[in-house]
Parts: sequence; C-alpha cells; structure tokens
Amino acid sequence: MTSLPKITVVTPSYNQGRFLEQTILSVLGQLYGNLEYIVIDGGSTDESVEILRRYESQLSYWISEKDSGQAEALNKGFARATGEILCWLNSDDFLLPGALQTAVRHLAAGADLIYGDCLSFAEVGKRSIVNRPPPHHREHLAIVDYIVQPSTFWRRSLWDKAGKLNESYHYAFDWEWFLRAESLGRFAKADFIFSAYRFHEAHKSSHGGQKRAQEIVAVAHSQGGEDAARHYEFALAHVAALKKFENIALRLKGRGIKRHLPMARWAVPALWNLPAGLDFQKLRQCAEMLKL
Repeated sequence: MTSLPKITVVTPSYNQGRFLEQTILSVLGQLYGNLEYIVIDGGSTDESVEILRRYESQLSYWISEKDSGQAEALNKGFARATGEILCWLNSDDFLLPGALQTAVRHLAAGADLIYGDCLSFAEVGKRSIVNRPPPHHREHLAIVDYIVQPSTFWRRSLWDKAGKLNESYHYAFDWEWFLRAESLGRFAKADFIFSAYRFHEAHKSSHGGQKRAQEIVAVAHSQGGEDAARHYEFALAHVAALKKFENIALRLKGRGIKRHLPMARWAVPALWNLPAGLDFQKLRQCAEMLKL
C-alpha cells in the first residue's frame, strides 16, 4: 500500500482535441504512485472523445456530455474526487515534470493551498515568460488574481469548507473561489514552476471582453471587499484613460525618461485627482485584470 497521499487532477475540456493529448500525457507522465485522473468533456465534436478512449484505461473516470460551462464541468469532476489533494488542469495547459511530487512536499509543510510559478507561452511564435506570482497577501489578492490556476494545489478539506465553484461565472470563477477559500485556510507560495499556460487563438480568457470584465467587477463586490469594489468601479469607468496612461508611460520609458510614470499621468487629466481612498497603483492593477 502506497504512503503517498492521493491526488485528484480534474481536466475540463471542450473541443480542445489538438491540445488534449499533451495535457493527459503531462499528468500521466508524472508517474505519481497514487493518482486519480478525471476528465470531464463538454460534448466535444472534434477528436477529443477518440483521444479519451485511447487513454481510458489510465483514467479514473471520463465522460463527454453537454454542460453549462467550465465551472459546472469542474464541479462534476470534483464531486467524484476521492483524493486528499485536489487540482484542475485545463485541456490547453500541461504540467511540468515533478509537479505533483513537489506539490505534495510543499503541502506537507502545513499550508492548505499552495501556488507556484508557471511558464506562459504563445502557441504561435517564440514569446514565452515565467510568471512568478508574489507571496500571498489577502489585500493584494482582493485586487488582482495573481494565483496562477494550473500551478495551484489544495487540500480536500479546504474544498469541503469553501464549497464548489460558482457556476454563474464563466471567466472569474477561479478568483471568486480563491477569495472564498482564503478566509478558511492557509495559502502559501511555492518556488517551483509547476505548469505551462498556453495562449492561442481560441484562448477563452483572451476573448472574454466586456462580459469577463463585468464578472471581475462582480467578484470584487461579492468577495473582494469595499476597497476592491471601489477601485474596480473607477477602473471600469475610466478604462480609456488608464489605457492612454499606460501607452504614454511605455513610450516615455522607451525613450529612457526616468520619471515616465508621473509624466504620463500628468498627460491624462482624468487621472489627476482621484476620489478619496483610491490608490493609483491599485487602479493600474485593476486595469490589467480587466484587459479591456
């Protein structure tokens, strides 16, 4: 009998057949001795089902049926999970070698949720970067979702306390759950690159637009607190001004001007006199989250 804690990995997928096999192999290739791997497909019409059948002997469970979206698919998967440690991995991302063993080691130190670094890369071209999120801080998390979801692992006990994902959200459900869970358990940053996050032409978060932005503002109101809600309301109402500021600041920085940030702000009158209690750096972070 293995002494390793059981890890449940849930992969939600819909018409991602061109990436799905790599995702599956990245999980199975961990060679982790106590793995439960569940794939919930949303009724794909591409080659996804064929791929799932090819690997079904190595999967703990899989199904392909219509659902209302990613959050529902994940909730279906976690409802079947029996692992002591849980995580999810989208079907266009993949785990890097040693991810599961390292996650177990860090969780053994006492945290209820650990998150780490992530290799973010573009499918086309050579653009890539290692996303290294900061140490955990509740106030910071309320403003920006710095936790990289595919590089996140948590204890089953935390899931049971926080409850399932909110299925009314399609873009910001991970941030909403992190904020709910944060008050119920200890979060910690792990210095390890756990996963790779792929940007591609059909990447969901890149095409959320106004609907995604509205969800983010709704989460800020419901879970982030009054300070976060006020900053997001202002940022959403002044998207054009914040964009203009960032563009000017980037150009000035490119010219080697040391005081590029105050000079860029001076060029945008809407950002001169902020309402009491609003912090300009927080507004910049809100604008980055909104991606409008």
